[in-house]
Amino acid sequence: MLDGPFITRGGTPRISGMDMLKAVVTDLNTVDEAHRGFYVEKDGKFFLNVTASEGYELDNVQGLRSALGAERNNVAVLKEKLKPYEGLDVTAARTAIDRVAAFGDITPDAAKTAIETAARLSAIDPAKEADKLANEKFETHKGQLTAQFNLRETELTTKVKGLEETNASLTGQLQTLVRDNAIKSELAKLNPLDDARDAIELLAGQMVQTKVVNGQVTVEVLDVNRNPRIKDHLGSPFTIADLLVEIRETKPSLFKPDEKRGLGTQPGTTPAAPTGVVNPWAAETRNITQQMVLENTKPELAKQLKAAAGVTD
Repeated sequence: MLDGPFITRGGTPRISGMDMLKAVVTDLNTVDEAHRGFYVEKDGKFFLNVTASEGYELDNVQGLRSALGAERNNVAVLKEKLKPYEGLDVTAARTAIDRVAAFGDITPDAAKTAIETAARLSAIDPAKEADKLANEKFETHKGQLTAQFNLRETELTTKVKGLEETNASLTGQLQTLVRDNAIKSELAKLNPLDDARDAIELLAGQMVQTKVVNGQVTVEVLDVNRNPRIKDHLGSPFTIADLLVEIRETKPSLFKPDEKRGLGTQPGTTPAAPTGVVNPWAAETRNITQQMVLENTKPELAKQLKAAAGVTD
């Protein structure tokens, strides 16, 4: 404690023997020897030992001054911030804050956008908007269906084209097979030479065509003008058998000799045709149409003429 002789100079208390006692010294020798007893050592320094009284005490006021300065600065900043709110009704402000809080995290920009959207929607005619949406939906589905249809159409077109090509190829093969088989079948009945068989089939094939009628492959013999040949005045078609017989008679060297002769004749003899009658079965006067006419109208004469030409049924 500090209790010793004091004197005053100009009304200010002074301690006898020195002007003032320092609150803290680092070297006690700098203090008058008479006053060194008022100091206590702490952390390498000597502090004036003062007893607190009536709210006064010895303390480090540097930190307090710094804190006080900071607080004063904070107060000044806050005053500046509060200036815009001067004269504000606290109760009204709290009410406004409560109302704003009711909107949660909605920002002013979001609220503005929502208001504009609401105004735009309010101006929309529900019936017209429904029609517009329906049309948009219809056009979207229409586009999707059209794309799907076009894709499927392309796939089916490609597939049908492939099937048509395959069918045409198979039909062509079938027509050729039917024609060749018909020629081979009829040619076998006429006893061709073995080495002439292919040539005869080729020759006959040039005068035979096939076509599809009602799903069936038919064959017909053509004339030099590529028209279907007629056998007689009745319009009977000229058959492959007729064609091969014609080839045998015009090209007998391609066939094996026929040992049979006409009915009622002796080997080595040929009956004569009636005087003044042209024999349509004779090689030099062959006429298939006339043959058919005679067979239908005068069968006995036809038999006689065939025997004269050496033709047997």
